[in-house]
Amino acid sequence: MTSAPLSQQRQLLELQDLDNQLSRLAARRRNLPVLSEIENTVKELKENKRLQVLAQAQATEAKQDLKRADDDVEQANNRAKVLRQRLHSGTVSARDLGALQGELDQLGKRLSVLETKQLEALETYEDLSGKYSELQVREGEIRAFGRELTAKRDSEFARIDAETSQVTQRREQLAASLSQSLVQIYERARKATGGLGVVGLYGARSEPTIEISPQELAAIRAAARDAVIVSEETEAIIVRMDD
Repeated sequence: MTSAPLSQQRQLLELQDLDNQLSRLAARRRNLPVLSEIENTVKELKENKRLQVLAQAQATEAKQDLKRADDDVEQANNRAKVLRQRLHSGTVSARDLGALQGELDQLGKRLSVLETKQLEALETYEDLSGKYSELQVREGEIRAFGRELTAKRDSEFARIDAETSQVTQRREQLAASLSQSLVQIYERARKATGGLGVVGLYGARSEPTIEISPQELAAIRAAARDAVIVSEETEAIIVRMDD
């Protein structure tokens, strides 16, 4: 059985307390609320960019539709201008005059339809272009908020990291002052138990509480003062705290 001064064994409880502090600090760093906010902001930004691509494509298509509508109206107006010039030129025969006037009338009706389509195309383009602009503005707001969150995260990281550095330094100093074979047993126990390396035994009560059979308790009491006792149930080191 490995031996180590009981005073050093008892210091393992302080070592474990420091390790627990480090675990809590690491958990706090991983689970900062701001990290979820950043994650949600990144998702919102990605969705915004997706919608921007869609809105830009729709606005581009609407602009092309508007261009075609403008061209159709311009073409119809140009044709009407030519017809009116012919009509008022005095060179049209009486036989062709009726046909020319009829074409002008039909063109006027067609122009009315084309202008309605032109107006609808303009409204559609302005609506889609406006939505695209709104999404661009929103992107800027999201990015600004993201920068605020990043600054907040970095500030909180810095505080936690500074505290972690202090605790780590204390932990290293304490571990270096102890028997390295004792520290190795402690580290193995922590690894085997998922974090519990040592428990203090106060009479028949342990802290943290673990299962100790009457037979094991009797063996612990009978063991040499400096004997390093490992729990049969948990593999954690059991340190006797009663003098």
